[in-house]
Amino acid sequence: MEPGTLAWLGFGWWGLGTAIQWVSAALARTPRRPPPGGRYRPEDFSIVAPMAGAEDATGAYVAALRRLAGAGAEILICVARPDDGAVAPTRALWPDAPILVGNDDTFNPKMNNVRKGLEAAARPVVALCDAGIELGVDDLLRAAAPLASGTGLVLALKAAEAPASFAAEVERAYIDGHQARFLFAADRLGIAVASGGVTLMTRETLQRIGNWRGFNRWIADDYSVTRSVRELGLATRLGDVMPRLPLGERPWSAVWRRQVRWARTRLRLPVWPLVLWEPAIGWAVTGGAGTLGLLALGANAGVIAAAWGAHTAGWLLAEKWFMTGRGLSFGIRAAAAAVLREALAPVLIVNALWGRTIYWRGTDLGGQWRETSREQTGDAASGKSV
Repeated sequence: MEPGTLAWLGFGWWGLGTAIQWVSAALARTPRRPPPGGRYRPEDFSIVAPMAGAEDATGAYVAALRRLAGAGAEILICVARPDDGAVAPTRALWPDAPILVGNDDTFNPKMNNVRKGLEAAARPVVALCDAGIELGVDDLLRAAAPLASGTGLVLALKAAEAPASFAAEVERAYIDGHQARFLFAADRLGIAVASGGVTLMTRETLQRIGNWRGFNRWIADDYSVTRSVRELGLATRLGDVMPRLPLGERPWSAVWRRQVRWARTRLRLPVWPLVLWEPAIGWAVTGGAGTLGLLALGANAGVIAAAWGAHTAGWLLAEKWFMTGRGLSFGIRAAAAAVLREALAPVLIVNALWGRTIYWRGTDLGGQWRETSREQTGDAASGKSV
């Protein structure tokens, strides 16, 4: 290949990745304008709060749920077994906490736990809350506001905060600086997106999608409920607020396994091409493309080093711009975590493609899903209803 052609290709790829970084930050840093509509009261909400293990029953989380109950919301804490590790610390902090016990037998351990809560929810608005999220009354009301004007589903993305270790800081970089940025940017463009955090819909919509069944059609419950609601002809959107998720101390092994699990899960959804595309437009690959362009023009080591410095600084400035727009902090440690996250992007996708197991809460979710898919395919072929 001619040096000139290689230079154009390298600089073109670098320019594309850099543009996506800055455009996504620009789109994501400002919330969408909420549609006009009414305002709910705390008494209108049923909060389904699954827990599994003592680590889910943190003092801050239980206190947040108790405050919501004090404001008038219906709280439905879900555990799979009477001896679950979350029961004792929850009772110690909130003696009369409403705890529902029971477990289903579908492929999805989370939905096996929350089914009873979704079926028991009696208020006009139902919110499914990920464990550990500190959801305040004002955040709840602001997030749910679009439902009053006809939106079918609101997803309030969690904002990770208070990392007590560098591994937790890296996880924060994944949750806030990467995932939230791209999801908010897509939402601003009117693209349907799905993610965990707080899932809000009216009880009427919940019943129309088959209650818990609407969460269990694909391997990821957030993707499933988004598709289920949109198939009703209703709009879905991200919330205007980001409820906080304190991270605390997290070991690196747990952080990495979680990222691999999420990547493998998304590879089994119709959005899998985007998973493969992400590292191609990341800091490492686009920087490498720019380096090839410089080498094609005969640049020396000093020029290349300076170019990498400028590339890195520009990349981090875009992320900081997004984070500050959303009221999230971004200091030196956060910048280092963001660079490590970007450097590991190609490694993450290789790990995700290397295996098919998706371990979650001691269960191979991937294996369970494959078995369920085969059963559904077999039933469809034989004319059985599912």
